[in-house]
Amino acid sequence: MLYDRPYMQQNQNTRSRNLVLGIIIFNVVVYAIQLTGGEGFFRFFALTSGDFGGPHIWSFLTYSFLHSTQSIFHLVGNMIGVFFLGRALLPELGEKRFVQLYLGSTIVGGLLWYIISFASGTGAVVGASGAVFGLITCFGLMYAENDIYFMMVIRMKAKVLLYISLGIAAFGLIFFELLNGHSTAHSAHLGGMLGGFLFYKLIYLRNPGPGKAEAFKMPDWFKPKPKKPTTKTFPYKVNISPPRDLKKEVDRILDKINSQGFGALTDSEKKILDEAGDLLKKR
Repeated sequence: MLYDRPYMQQNQNTRSRNLVLGIIIFNVVVYAIQLTGGEGFFRFFALTSGDFGGPHIWSFLTYSFLHSTQSIFHLVGNMIGVFFLGRALLPELGEKRFVQLYLGSTIVGGLLWYIISFASGTGAVVGASGAVFGLITCFGLMYAENDIYFMMVIRMKAKVLLYISLGIAAFGLIFFELLNGHSTAHSAHLGGMLGGFLFYKLIYLRNPGPGKAEAFKMPDWFKPKPKKPTTKTFPYKVNISPPRDLKKEVDRILDKINSQGFGALTDSEKKILDEAGDLLKKR
């Protein structure tokens, strides 16, 4: 059975939404298990240094599905990032490459954190922040010149969001994680960005699909409401119906006069010429 393009596009968008929601639901379920699983569950799946009994091979991936139970905002913030970035990237990347980006950023983020942990002294890391920073990086590279509304208020280029994220991750790594031993895993954020960059260069650019990424369009419900234009009054009115393009109509009528003569015009066509003449006189 053959399907037309609109149906296929709608079906792809539905599957993309389902993938994003699936990732979010899985993280929420794991968080609920964390609340009842105790310290053993945490140590088994979190990415930990040697002092805490790790790392396990699987921990370089599974740590991203665990979150801090001290504050639910750790989970909520990451899932908001997954939701908006996932909906923006999936139509261009497709499900397979999106999963590669997500998991690749997670693993690279975990590897860099583990290397830095020898110097920072931190013992464990959890959270999807590395994956989210990887999504930000790929998004900023693919849609660098497109305007976005950060937090639905601040208008900026997508590449500016990328630069800000990179600056925060690098600054946090040096001045908080390394110098002060802060618990926030900025190294995992920076590693996630490295993973997103490698995905863009080594995977996406080699097979970008049908051309470069199309201009990213913000969802209508996510855009700030446009300001209502002020009403202006004019000394005259021209009775031209909105659906009609006056210039095109005049050109068509003039062509008809050249080919068939003035007598071939209908009353409505003569009226259009009169309207156009009146409009030119009033300019």
